Amino acid sequence: MSRFTAWMNVALIATIVALLIPTTNQALAQADDDSNTEDILYLADGRVLHGQIISETEDEVVFNITVNRKANLFAKMTFSMADIESIERDVSFDGQSGQAAKKKKTYRTLASSEDDTDKRGFGRLRASSDAEDVPSFYIVPMKGQMGTDINAELYKDLIEDIREVNPDYIIIEMKCQDIDDRLSSPLKLEEWGFNDIRFLDVYRDIVNIFRDDLRDIPQVMWIHDSMGISSVLATAWPNMYMKPEARFGGIASVAVHFDIPDEEVHAKYREAYMALLKGFALNGQYALEIIDAMVIPEYTLSASFKGREVIWDLSRNGEFLVDGNEKATVYFRSKEAEDLLISDGTAETFDDVALLVGLREYRIVDGRADEVVERYSTGWRRSLKNCKALWNDYGMHLGWASGDETLKWLGRAKRDIENILKAMNRYQAVEIRLGVELGLSKFNLTTILELLKEQIQALRRGQRGGGGGGGRRGGGGLGGG
Repeated sequence: MSRFTAWMNVALIATIVALLIPTTNQALAQADDDSNTEDILYLADGRVLHGQIISETEDEVVFNITVNRKANLFAKMTFSMADIESIERDVSFDGQSGQAAKKKKTYRTLASSEDDTDKRGFGRLRASSDAEDVPSFYIVPMKGQMGTDINAELYKDLIEDIREVNPDYIIIEMKCQDIDDRLSSPLKLEEWGFNDIRFLDVYRDIVNIFRDDLRDIPQVMWIHDSMGISSVLATAWPNMYMKPEARFGGIASVAVHFDIPDEEVHAKYREAYMALLKGFALNGQYALEIIDAMVIPEYTLSASFKGREVIWDLSRNGEFLVDGNEKATVYFRSKEAEDLLISDGTAETFDDVALLVGLREYRIVDGRADEVVERYSTGWRRSLKNCKALWNDYGMHLGWASGDETLKWLGRAKRDIENILKAMNRYQAVEIRLGVELGLSKFNLTTILELLKEQIQALRRGQRGGGGGGGRRGGGGLGGG
């Protein structure tokens, strides 16, 4: 039964009881009627209740709901403060029209994750960022392509800022749909993230930054969407929440890296690769069967429950069949993940995250994370585009290096390679993309650069070694590197 349905049932029962049984609070109701004022509760589920507050503590409100004022019918109910968005007290009403007029108003100040406007938050209070006596959130975006937008080099730049701000919680927002990018753009390699075994070390470095270097700060993985190898990365955090529409999984494509015809070799590669993937889940204390079922299609998955513990089985033998398809891998929607205790809860807003971690009040600190992430994402893409142009220029300049202008154009070609190497050193993402798309590496570019330097030095010493023709032959050899 949903939270909304439960509330509706409670309200309906309360109304029926009030109509059938004369209220024991009739005197109180009459006094309230004489006072010509009422209190109004605005609940987090959208309901607005009129009546009188009987008693109130920090945790709950006992409320006499007005069912029918003229008939003196009321229903007493108790509400948790966590379910009350705001309260209006001592509001006068027009006896003829029955319309309330605001007289005195006390609102809880709630803010969304995007601005400072009021928003339903299930009783959590978001304070201003300079309220130092309130627990603080530092928000770290993990969005875009795995390996390029999401890489260790980027997050190393945030350590100093996080330490300077010294937050009470780090909230990691995961927004990554690599599998969708592969399916929607199968021929556009530049839209793909990376899930082969070479990059698992890169992702492990990200985990080390947060789980080791920043281990003294409590951390929450909040998944907005995760379809691809990002789901494996996410399992390194034991505290995981998901937005209502979020997905978790989509890592079946990694199986291509151990899809080898030789059965013995295939088994060894699969065992090695899966061991690396499961290392992330071990860090976050997740069941390893989940990783198996998300990667290997022939595994089915079922679960049995022992109190609050889930016993997983890579078969159909459990009490609850999670995945019975032997030709497809499993992935989880947020409701399934919560029901199966993979996630710790569903959170739509920062207010909900605060509720789930047990905070009545919180604030979001002004860190540099958004700025650093956005600058890196736009910076490496701009730099990659420039590097591709430089590589084309290098080929042209090398082809023009003949006759009397050999030295001039070799010098231009040398600068092209130097600038590409500089970009690779500045952005790990550029190094990765150039390697995948053009087959370039720092090693072969450095080799080309050294050969160019030797040619230029020889020319300057007057050792032209065959003149322009030699320049062209040398150019062909360099281009082949």
